[in-house]
Amino acid sequence: MKKADFVVFDKEGGPTLLSDTITNNRYAASSWLTLSENQVTIAKNSTYTATAFINVPKDAYPCGHYTSVYFEPTSANPGEIGKTSFESGSSVSFRLVSLISIDVGGQCSEKAYISKFSVPGFSEYGPVTVDLELLNKSNYHITPQAYVSLVNIFDNQTDLKALPRYNIFPDATRAYKIVLGQKWMLGRYKVLVSAGYGKTGQNLSGVGYIWIIPWKVIIAGILALIIIILLAKNIYQGVIKKESNLESEIEEEKSEIAKLKELLKKRD
Repeated sequence: MKKADFVVFDKEGGPTLLSDTITNNRYAASSWLTLSENQVTIAKNSTYTATAFINVPKDAYPCGHYTSVYFEPTSANPGEIGKTSFESGSSVSFRLVSLISIDVGGQCSEKAYISKFSVPGFSEYGPVTVDLELLNKSNYHITPQAYVSLVNIFDNQTDLKALPRYNIFPDATRAYKIVLGQKWMLGRYKVLVSAGYGKTGQNLSGVGYIWIIPWKVIIAGILALIIIILLAKNIYQGVIKKESNLESEIEEEKSEIAKLKELLKKRD
């Protein structure tokens, strides 16, 4: 059983254990811990309760401090732990880690920012993919409760998504990817971010805009409409021409009939 401070470097919230204590890490707390045992043997299918004593210095900074206690197998059982695979040439080992958060009384600083809010300006189809990053500059970890909504041009909310409730450690950034809406959308849409965090109810907000126009479908529809109009026009002109020709033929026949009548009258 060992102890170690940790930091969070990546944007997925994964902790990185530190092999050595960093003296300028104001959030470190491993030096405050005293473990009851350094080495234990846990029988198969059994449990073990670890005990650690915490002694907080009088001059400790207020608010968040972090450390970890972890179990790491030894090579006492070479056939099972750290076993080498002759086929792959790799070694298998693991650590069982428990993260510890200590909140020291005092005035806390609560500051968080939207460090990235990326909404595409234009898209042919939905849905809308939003990239969001929250940066925590507080002196303790926060767990924001955040929502992202999609609003159409008529100010009607068409979609709403709640962000996962992740812990964001001090000086760390957490990345989120949100998908809003559906495939068939048209017009200008507004993307709104609203988040609450902290012990005193701090707020974050952001807004972005996107135009969604299925232009290929619209152009295809316009071309189809033009073709239909041209066909209808040709058909109509053809009908009008036939009617005009028919009227001319009828008038000629009437004229011929009138001439025949005159000839018959003269003979009589």
